[in-house]
Amino acid sequence: QNFISTLLKNFMPCAAELKENCMPYLNRIEVMGNLGKDPELRYLPNQTPVTSISVAYTEKWRDKTNNEPRERIEWFTVVLYGKQAETVCRFMKKGDCLWAAGKLQSRRYDHHGVEKTVYEIIANEMQIIHTKQQNEAVAAGLDYL
Repeated sequence: QNFISTLLKNFMPCAAELKENCMPYLNRIEVMGNLGKDPELRYLPNQTPVTSISVAYTEKWRDKTNNEPRERIEWFTVVLYGKQAETVCRFMKKGDCLWAAGKLQSRRYDHHGVEKTVYEIIANEMQIIHTKQQNEAVAAGLDYL
């Protein structure tokens, strides 16, 4: 009972107890992977920095029938705002590893008369895991910087 009460208080802003009109909802996604290209910083009309990056998650395993290595890559679009966008664009390049967490959001747009839907992670947390620049500094003995 205490665990459920704590869970409800922390993750359900609508109520500490289940009510008829209040259902438990959660929209959270985390991804860690490598950038597919160099990030580009843009600005919204209100001058808020924003970047939209492609993050590749690679799953590796061995085929059970022939023991051959296999892999599958999933691509995620991660949208970052403000200082997070500026930080990623300043320090990260294609191939660098990033962890991001946020909510999954769909967006519709028209492409030559055909309505398309894209799904994006709107990140509110991110962490640079490693960059090529960090690896080169360690290899050169400059990891104290």
